[in-house]
Amino acid sequence: MKRTGTEAEHKTRGRSLPARIAAVALPILALLLAAAFVLLCIAYSRVRPVLTIELGEGTPQASAFSVDGADAAYVTQPDALYKSAGKIRLRMKTGVLTVPVTLRVADTIAPTAVGTETTVSTHEAPTPDKLIKNLRDQSIVRVSFETAPDYGTVGDYNAVVLLQDASGNEARVPVTVHVRIALDALVFEAGESAPKAEDFLIDRYENVQMDPIPETVMHEPGEYPIRITADGTETESTLIIRDTVPPTGRPVTFVAAPGESVAPEDLVADIFDETAVKAAFETEPDLDSRLPQTVGVILKDRGGNETKLYSTLLFTGVAPVEIEAHEGLLDVSELALEGEYSDARISWQFTPDVPGLHVIIVLLDGQENYALIEVKDTTPPTLEVQRTDGFLKRPLPAEAFASVSDVTGTTLEYLDEPDWTEELQDVTLVATDAAGNRTERTFTLTLAPDTDPPEIYGVVDRIAYVGEPIAYLKEVYAEDNADGRTEITVESKVDTQTPGRYGVVFTTEDAVGNRASASCTYTLVAATVSEEDVRALAQGVLREIITDNMVRAEQLKAVFDYVRSHVHYVGDSDKTDWRKEAVRGFKTGRGDCFTFYSVTRALLDELGVEYMSVTRLGGATRHYWTIVNLGTGWYHFDTTISSSHQSKCFMWTNEQCQIKPHFWRFDRSKYPEIATEKFDYKAVVAMEREGLLP
Repeated sequence: MKRTGTEAEHKTRGRSLPARIAAVALPILALLLAAAFVLLCIAYSRVRPVLTIELGEGTPQASAFSVDGADAAYVTQPDALYKSAGKIRLRMKTGVLTVPVTLRVADTIAPTAVGTETTVSTHEAPTPDKLIKNLRDQSIVRVSFETAPDYGTVGDYNAVVLLQDASGNEARVPVTVHVRIALDALVFEAGESAPKAEDFLIDRYENVQMDPIPETVMHEPGEYPIRITADGTETESTLIIRDTVPPTGRPVTFVAAPGESVAPEDLVADIFDETAVKAAFETEPDLDSRLPQTVGVILKDRGGNETKLYSTLLFTGVAPVEIEAHEGLLDVSELALEGEYSDARISWQFTPDVPGLHVIIVLLDGQENYALIEVKDTTPPTLEVQRTDGFLKRPLPAEAFASVSDVTGTTLEYLDEPDWTEELQDVTLVATDAAGNRTERTFTLTLAPDTDPPEIYGVVDRIAYVGEPIAYLKEVYAEDNADGRTEITVESKVDTQTPGRYGVVFTTEDAVGNRASASCTYTLVAATVSEEDVRALAQGVLREIITDNMVRAEQLKAVFDYVRSHVHYVGDSDKTDWRKEAVRGFKTGRGDCFTFYSVTRALLDELGVEYMSVTRLGGATRHYWTIVNLGTGWYHFDTTISSSHQSKCFMWTNEQCQIKPHFWRFDRSKYPEIATEKFDYKAVVAMEREGLLP
């Protein structure tokens, strides 16, 4: 048979199929193993097989094993913190390969601690761990003495504490131990009670003896040796007396005759300190001066502490005088000169109504002398009970029941707060003046239930303007017989965008639930003049008639005089628009009573004076004016003037208005009570200047 192909081909064709597969696969497998080996070598060349960390450090990132910082991740996650030294086998993945690595945890740092300086008694033997602080290490530390103190024997010892951790690292910490029976020193403030032997001892001993400490030692700064015997052993300590508290004293005014000598102690009273004190002048006084002079006196104690006081010194021929406080002027006869001078006069007016020391000038035979007047108040205040009733559950201040008068200022209070739920009880009031004098008055207080609702004032028909907010409470308020002014709620369905007539209800309630309500009608009209225009005109007038130093009563008088002189009466006005009439009055100076009222209202608005608008009740024609309250009560304020009406109704009472009862007739139920006492213009101005009005 004839063969074709090569010899090798003939041999191959003669093999079995497995043999032929193996012949092909083995070279490929060898090639793959070689490639894997190469890759593994490359991977290992980029990885640190062992990484060392210190015990206590956190677990490193897997990338820390990479030589070039390549990304890596743990396949087996290690603990976050290792408790002891040793080796940890881990697997990590870098690239496509997973390789084993070793984390070596080493402990190479010795323990640390801070040594202390400790004083102990002969009865104590603290262990070495009690003589150190701030011990730091990552493993368990053994604490022992390398050199121990001689406990039980008095002395000073420099000991050494040995620290050894679980890995064999060592450290030595020096400590100081003072073995004592008693404290080295005990510090006391001058003036304190002398210490006992037990105060010096560190521990408790059965048999203790100590020489007594003299009382004088406790008042003399210094250091004093103290010998103590405890359980047959003699020891020493030191008592240290310090004076850190400065002396005290009270400056006094000293009056001397010309030429009389003066010592620093003359100007200070009640000098006190636990140690001896010396007084000295800060600056020597002027012995030739006849004027009151301020003199500094320095108090210095044994501890070196100083206190500086300032007193008044006066060389004068008039002896100091004590005078009971009174309201009249001081008279020269009160100086008790006893006829020593032919002509003695007080050179200025002085009213001794303020307790304390005062200096005045006295002319003695034409020569000026300063005199010291000490005003004293020994007279108790006058206390008069004026009211004995009230309402249940309505506390009132003491001032509501009595009046007090005294030359000096006073306070009034209850001795004991009344029980405001009790109908009948005795109550004591106490009045105290500025000098501390007291007066007491007891009365029987009767409390009754409050059944009267509050009164609502100023609820009258009004005109408002379309498109503008309505200040419902501007001239409306409520007042209760027990609670004073009360809060008002308003129920209104006024459509401020639509002209028309709308009903408005005002409601109020006192503290115990008594209710009252009142209603009126608001007529909305289109505004022909803006509020800003009226205000600008009013402000322009006030700049002309008001000065900065005027009080409210004077401002009110200026407004009254301006309106009466500027507006001239004619018999017509548009009574549906007060703003329009105010502008007319300001610009033309013509109009009827409504115009006078409108101009007045605009000016009062700018001044911020409390007022209420009033309309005449009945009559053939209507009349308009205001009532005003400056804090002294409500008064009629009508600026209208005409040929038939010349009365100057400036802050008038109802009685004064009776000269024309039909002219000022009004619905009194809608307004607060008008004051009954005539308005004293000058007195009110004076009270306002002194700040006596709200």
